[in-house]
Amino acid sequence: MTISAKTMSARTISVLAGAGLLALAAQPAQAAELSLAKLNLNIDLSQTTVSGISSGAYMAGQFQVAYSGMVKGVGIVAGGPYDCAEVSPGGLAPAIVALQRCMATSLGAPDVPALIANAQAREKAKDIDPLANLAQSRVYLFNGDNDKTVTRPVADATEQFYKAAGVPDANFKYVKLPQAAHAYITDGYGAACDFIPKDGQKSEYINNCQYDQAGDVLKHLYPDTKTPNAAEAANKVALFDQTPFVGDTSRTGMATSGYVYVPDSCAAGQSCKVHVAFHGCQMTANLIGDHFATKTDYNRWADVNNIVVLYPQIDSTAKPTSNPKACWDWFGYTGYDFARKSGFQMVAVRNMLGALANAQ
Repeated sequence: MTISAKTMSARTISVLAGAGLLALAAQPAQAAELSLAKLNLNIDLSQTTVSGISSGAYMAGQFQVAYSGMVKGVGIVAGGPYDCAEVSPGGLAPAIVALQRCMATSLGAPDVPALIANAQAREKAKDIDPLANLAQSRVYLFNGDNDKTVTRPVADATEQFYKAAGVPDANFKYVKLPQAAHAYITDGYGAACDFIPKDGQKSEYINNCQYDQAGDVLKHLYPDTKTPNAAEAANKVALFDQTPFVGDTSRTGMATSGYVYVPDSCAAGQSCKVHVAFHGCQMTANLIGDHFATKTDYNRWADVNNIVVLYPQIDSTAKPTSNPKACWDWFGYTGYDFARKSGFQMVAVRNMLGALANAQ
């Protein structure tokens, strides 16, 4: 990806150049990563929301539950309930539970009362924020009728978990789309709506169902969201340096670079919100480029709603044995505390948000 100066406003170019993006038109993005802390944005972290697809949906859910004092809403696309893989009869390994209870249900559907009890234990230990915060949260949930990876009983358990945790019906939206397979859904880009890759077949896991999922997510999470008129985002995404946050990538599984989208209004000093969008398995930048950050359409909505969009990245080569499909950690490959505030990836993303807001 090359960032062209012609596609950016003068103010945005000035801000990004000051943060480390020099000679924008001449350098490939990989050679010009910016520092989040040097963007000097006016960010209101109390308005933070998150969303994700597949493993990114699990990551979004666990991040939102763990940091519910800050994260006001979550979009879970083809995902399941909080800490699903850690809770099972007989103490099975989380990776097995993930496959057989939290995706398929050969071990039975997720046990919602047990998941609630587990979350309450995490709250008591101060591993996560108070669950009472969830009564104020907004939740968007999506499952396609043709999703053979994360099956409908798992998505239904997610609805049951959030409602048992206190999310009112008025704050909940559950979309079930006919034909949709296991993918992030767009209105105009990607594979056919019902496309399911065969073993070894490449896929971006972005499917065109003529449904603007990013817009629907943001409209639900932020009820005052304005609808954009522009067909495309005003600016390009930029690479930022993840290394201050991720530590040893062979331990955390994260990439050295992530993407961020900064609307002109935010670059100019307007008070802005942050939405964190988590890619799914096999959707990392070193597999599909910037397509999750540019083709899912969050950025066009961000332009008219003062939203900075953060796209943190896993590295598909960092942990090839324990994480061969480049997923976010929702099944314990980075350690026992993967779904708690102390988890490596949880801390990394939380610190990215602190850097954006120039506050930890």
